[in-house]
Amino acid sequence: MADELLIFEQTIEALFLRALSGRLTPECKARLRQAGLDVDQKLRPAYPFDSWMSFLRITAEELFPGEPLEQGTWKLGEAYIEGFRETMLGRAVLSLLRVLGPRRALMRATQNFRAGNNYTESKLKELGPAQFELWMNEVGPYPSFTAGIIHAGLRVAGAQAIFIETSGYDGHACTYRINWSEASVSSGVAGSGDSKAAKRSGSIISL
Repeated sequence: MADELLIFEQTIEALFLRALSGRLTPECKARLRQAGLDVDQKLRPAYPFDSWMSFLRITAEELFPGEPLEQGTWKLGEAYIEGFRETMLGRAVLSLLRVLGPRRALMRATQNFRAGNNYTESKLKELGPAQFELWMNEVGPYPSFTAGIIHAGLRVAGAQAIFIETSGYDGHACTYRINWSEASVSSGVAGSGDSKAAKRSGSIISL
């Protein structure tokens, strides 16, 4: 893993300039600016990982007040995919996921996440048909944010009835137990209405 964990500009762009465009209140922007992110100025090429985590916490608190932080950061993870698909890189990556399907999409987790940072490492274990364990070396204090990304990405790849459960989380690394039902690729579009039926209990994300 890299000595200094960095989040690249395109990650910030996807979430804050694309997905959340028009949704950030003046209060949220002010708090982000104080934490090191000015969304009204040209973005820096990279941001420290700890700053990125602060940006997520602040935004979840501001956009989803009264909701558990876990739920707010999960929603930001899903929103990230919506914003990512509006970038040139995101269009290419998500188009590939549609072709690959859910299983092979998970096999590319390291490459896909490394498009936006310099540190992600992952290991995938197949437990059965459409049942996997995905270990990731660093998800920070908000593993639900990464779970939201995984969920939205799998929908793009053609999965439905997705279930994600976190286990073995130590504050950095996390294992996600994932299963789903196959769907036609044409229905695997991130942001479709099934996310409204989410049922969450503790560290379990089930859709």
